[in-house]
Amino acid sequence: MYLSKVQLLPTVQAGAELAKLSQNGVYASHQLLWQLFPNQKEREFLYREEQDDFGQPQFFVLSKKQPTSTPLFAIESKAFTPQLMASSRLAFKLRVNPTICITPQEGKSQRHDVLMHAKRQNQHHAKNAEQLKSIMDQAAIHWLADEKRLAQWGVALDSLPHIMAYNRHHSNKRSGLKIQFSSVDFEGLLTVKDPEVFMQQYQKGFGRAKAMGCGLMLIRRIS
Repeated sequence: MYLSKVQLLPTVQAGAELAKLSQNGVYASHQLLWQLFPNQKEREFLYREEQDDFGQPQFFVLSKKQPTSTPLFAIESKAFTPQLMASSRLAFKLRVNPTICITPQEGKSQRHDVLMHAKRQNQHHAKNAEQLKSIMDQAAIHWLADEKRLAQWGVALDSLPHIMAYNRHHSNKRSGLKIQFSSVDFEGLLTVKDPEVFMQQYQKGFGRAKAMGCGLMLIRRIS
């Protein structure tokens, strides 16, 4: 695997791409980063979008193949082969799209945004907006801290994670199809329980909406 930091160069062409990003959000980012992998028919990369010190977009990209250099990007790329063992402790940052499946009385399962589901269930019971936000935050934290999910990822949380941001995303595909989903930015500490399972999941990404900038976990060893 390769982990790369990607930024747009200060060119006229890059400026046009930056305008698209501001107009169509995550779908424009998704299309833009495909240019790093011109021969791929299926997406084999994860990415996370952030802002640099000057408020410009920068991307962290995890990929099976090294990104292709183009006149549009400045790319810093390196092989990513973390040597982990059971009991390795990591600080992590993770942007995910938390969802749950709900089966109504009609019997057809439907997927719901965890935070929006918690809001709908409690908006008439919460005393104020602050309490409702707390309920939504707890729903997101409980989603990530689910023991079955963590076992499938090969990790355990050292403590409940912190929510650093929550965003609702709205974009439009070229076909006119609307894309709507939410993302939650978590930070915290975890312990690796099964390194092989964890790295297999790491390469695939965590949660849903991975094509839209979710699912890439940034990690830093602390012991």
